[in-house]
Amino acid sequence: MANVLCLDFDDTIVLDNTAKQVFERFSGPAAWEEHQARRRAGLTVEQANAAALDQFEPTLTRAEIESFVLEVARPREGLLELTDWAHWNGWVVAIVSLGFDFYVNPVLDQIGLTRAARHMGRTNSEFRWRVRYNSPRGIEVADGFKVSYARAFQAAGDFVVYAGDGESDVEAARLAGAVFARSTLWERLKDGHPRVYPFESFHDVTAVLEREAAGWLRSVSSAELPNA
Repeated sequence: MANVLCLDFDDTIVLDNTAKQVFERFSGPAAWEEHQARRRAGLTVEQANAAALDQFEPTLTRAEIESFVLEVARPREGLLELTDWAHWNGWVVAIVSLGFDFYVNPVLDQIGLTRAARHMGRTNSEFRWRVRYNSPRGIEVADGFKVSYARAFQAAGDFVVYAGDGESDVEAARLAGAVFARSTLWERLKDGHPRVYPFESFHDVTAVLEREAAGWLRSVSSAELPNA
C-alpha cells in the first residue's frame, strides 16, 4: 500500500494544453479543431491523439519538438513545493497523462521533477510518427488509459489523491480518495465526490494536504479495522 499523488499534465502541471500547441505548430492552425472534430465523431482521446500524430511530417525530429515545447511551457506555480511535500511525507508522485513523451519528459526534466513516475503516450518516429498507450500491465489500450492506472492503484490498496482538469480525468478521479479539480473536472465532480477541492496554484493543493491528509489516512485506516 502507498499514498499516491497522481497528477495530470496538460492544463494541470502546465498552464496550457501542450498537445494543442504542438499540433498547431507542426500540423497547422486547424489541427486542434480537427482533433476536436474526431472526438465529437466518437474517437477516444487516445485514438484522436494517434490520428493527429499521424499528420506530422516523418522528417520532423524529436529535438525540434522538444525545443519548441521548452519555449512555450509554463509550469503551474508551486509544483516543486508540492512534490517536495509529497516526498518528505512519504507520498509517491505519479504523472498520468494522455500527452506525449516528447513534451512531458523535457518539461519535467527542465524543472527538476526527476523522482516522479511518468505514465504517458510513448512515441516512435522510425518511419512515421506513432504513439502507444500502455496500461499498467503493459497492454496497449485505445481507451481508458488514465482509469487503468487509477484502478491499478485501487487494486493495490493505495490511497490516491488526484489532480486534474478535464473530461478525460473524470472517471479516474472518481476512484480517488480526494480530488483537486479545475475547469471541467471541477464542474463534473463538485457535487458528486466527498472530497473535491478547487485549485489554481499547487500552493493551494499543498495547503489542503497539510491540513487534511493525515485525517483522510486515519479515517481510511479506521474503516479497514475489524468491527470499526
